[in-house]
Amino acid sequence: MFSTKGQEVKNEGGIMKSLQPGVVYAHIYSGSVRTSNKGDKKVLELILETPALSNFEGWPVDRNDPEGAKFRGQSSRVNATIWTDQFNENNVSKNEIIGKLTIIATEAGVRKDLDKISANTIEEWVEKAVELVKDKNIYWFLKGTEEEYNGKTIIKLSLPKIRFCSANEEKLDKYDKSNVYHYKPLQTKPVASFEPASDDFQM
Repeated sequence: MFSTKGQEVKNEGGIMKSLQPGVVYAHIYSGSVRTSNKGDKKVLELILETPALSNFEGWPVDRNDPEGAKFRGQSSRVNATIWTDQFNENNVSKNEIIGKLTIIATEAGVRKDLDKISANTIEEWVEKAVELVKDKNIYWFLKGTEEEYNGKTIIKLSLPKIRFCSANEEKLDKYDKSNVYHYKPLQTKPVASFEPASDDFQM
């Protein structure tokens, strides 16, 4: 006889600690410029976090200190731009790093303050810009790309080139996992043929 009376069931699924591909309501927690090994290209990387959730403990803020402070909302590292060699351009249409942060500042309502920033290096400018736009919650469109890492499939998040953030959710595309521009699954190499490359049975 089956009966659930008096039995407790553990629900350990809970809320995921990481952000998932799609439209999310979040703010910039921090951001920085990374430089390629050759030093000829740079990329803008952001850490996004949702508003604080009740009874929730997120990932460690410092990955090297797992016992330290934790994010209070879901969080993820997001590639905000592609690798660019135009990082010394002052033109927002050529330099994607300053272009993206200018759009973010506009949607966050602080564009006038952003225009007051001046800096000698892209790193210095980004540091000042991120300080200005951080903690301001807006909607973000996150693309997902599956990659293989240490034998596991992980999902890397990035921002699309256009319509990647808005104060109004309706202005962003509807997320569609079947759209390769929204979600790119891991490419599996097709087997060309099941025929043996050489026939070991021939004498």
